[in-house]
This record gives sequence, C-alpha cells and structure tokens, in this order.
Amino acid sequence: MISVKVSASVYPTEDPEKVIKAISGLFTGVELKKESISSIELEKGVSPSFRITGEGGLDLLLTLHGLIRREQIIDSIRNKVFNKGLSREGLSVSFLLNKQAAFVGVPSVPAEEEPLGSIEVAIRADSSEEMERLFEWLLPLTEEGVPVVEVGMEYVEKG
Repeated sequence: MISVKVSASVYPTEDPEKVIKAISGLFTGVELKKESISSIELEKGVSPSFRITGEGGLDLLLTLHGLIRREQIIDSIRNKVFNKGLSREGLSVSFLLNKQAAFVGVPSVPAEEEPLGSIEVAIRADSSEEMERLFEWLLPLTEEGVPVVEVGMEYVEKG
C-alpha cells in the first residue's frame, strides 16, 4: 500500500491560507492539520510559526499526476526528484515542491533550499516492486516528453 505525507512550515510572514491552498491545489482531497514545530527545527535557527501536514494514500497523488502531464514535466520531475530522493532500499522517496508555484497550480522542484521552506512530500511503499509501479504510473518513461505507456492508478497497488 502506498502512503503519502505532505507538510510545509508556515512562517510569520506567510498567510497560512495561501500555504493551505498551495498544498491542496497539488494533492487530491488532502485533509490538512496544524502541528507545532519540533525542537529540531527550532535548533536549526529557523522560526516557522507552525507546520501544516496531511496524510493519505495513493489517491492524494491524482491531482499531481494530472498537473505533471499538463505542464509536460514528467522527465524533469523524474530526473530532479525520483532519481535523487529514492531511499537505498527502494521503499520510500522524498522530495520538495515550491510553495509559490504550487499556489498557482504548478508542481515545481526548487533548485536549492528556499528561505521560507518548501512543501515536503514523502511517499512510502510496501515493496520496491510497488514503488516501481508507482513510478510507472506517476512518472512513466517518455519519448519526446510523451509517455510511452500510461498505466492506471489501480496498477500501482495490485501487488
């Protein structure tokens, strides 16, 4: 089973509603909650007011799936994120998305750490085979930017 967690720190200069809109615009039906900041983050010298987090299953990625195709950035996302963010055992992947771009409905991977932080995404699978099927669905191989084969969402968790 695929599990997805999204979160973002909210800083005093940010409008929390805009951060919520940014996350909600990329992740289908995500229910967000407010969490206090951990002592680890405070030790890093950053001073966000709180974090917004949401969790769910594969269905959270449905909107992101469509936006990646609309923006024609399958290869870019795969190269920037999934090749670098995959865990050694192949069971999880973590990556960042730009808050400002997300606010206008565009998934974008920041080139470097952002002053007000990014949207953090962590995806976990029960097996490396399931993670491979997730990649085939979310970020399939392409020819000239067009997916060679599109598989349905049900393919990912067929296990």
